[in-house]
Amino acid sequence: MHARTIRARLLTLLAAAALALTACGGGGGGGGGGGGGGEGSLSAIDLSGTTFKVGSKEFTEQLILGQIALQALAATGATVEDRTGITGTTNVRAALTSGEIDMYWEYTGTGWTVHLKHEASEAPKGPEALYKEVAAQDLQQNHIVWMSPAPANNTYAIATAQGRGDQLGVHNLSDYARLANEDPTKASLCAATEFLTRDDGWPGLEKAYGFDLPTANVAEMDLGIVYTQVPTGEQCNFGEVFATDGRIAANKLEIVEDDKNFFVPYNVAMTVREQVANQHPQLAQVFDPIAAKLTTEVLRGLNEKVDVNGELPEDVAKQFLQDNGFTA
Repeated sequence: MHARTIRARLLTLLAAAALALTACGGGGGGGGGGGGGGEGSLSAIDLSGTTFKVGSKEFTEQLILGQIALQALAATGATVEDRTGITGTTNVRAALTSGEIDMYWEYTGTGWTVHLKHEASEAPKGPEALYKEVAAQDLQQNHIVWMSPAPANNTYAIATAQGRGDQLGVHNLSDYARLANEDPTKASLCAATEFLTRDDGWPGLEKAYGFDLPTANVAEMDLGIVYTQVPTGEQCNFGEVFATDGRIAANKLEIVEDDKNFFVPYNVAMTVREQVANQHPQLAQVFDPIAAKLTTEVLRGLNEKVDVNGELPEDVAKQFLQDNGFTA
């Protein structure tokens, strides 16, 4: 009975995925506007008497998402246990599958490459197709339910300083590949070690776009430094970034279009143990509308509030829920 119920729920989610993943981007960090329900809409959902253990990874975006989940559930009357800030994808996933936590926000690309152990090059093309495969396989193999995905896509990206793309004639990665082949010094890159070694990172990108940037034109450094080095142009004109990072706007960077859609989508979705999802179907009413509000632009703005402005994740989460009418 329970298995049939949750699998029927999955079919509904898969049908809705296309709408969520093609939603228009919203501007600004708070993400106002309709679609989130009426004033204090989460209070209309009754989860009183229940307890949920909410986890997250340790970086800014995950801490914000974890706080959004904690506060949203608390608004329904549920008791929540804060298990956010777990270091490393492997550890937070193990906490989920072992029952140490009940849920956390995960990325479809991570689901495909890490949890389901597929090659990035084998990923279905497009956010909707990837979500469908990840959700179906993870439920069948690991009893993990993926709720509706957010439009926000925290994928790898290549960025440059605002205006530099026009100066160099680089508006997409095909243009960048041409520049790398013709004038590698101007195509210089700053990136972190992991990106330079992953097949869904630099090696795969070079292969997909047909270029081979000399190692002399690649500067390896901590990811946080990339965001401040690229604007100066001293060590590199281009750099690796994550698409939802708030430091993109803060450092006046612009994304170079991935015109061949090489980078695997990393749409964020709440993942829940199947037993918990079966017992509490109201969780979909909590998280599906929230996910719909999390566009790439909105999530980038939320991250900027913490990483650049120094606000606390819990305060940013509270404001997001209020601005979108989820809480009063």
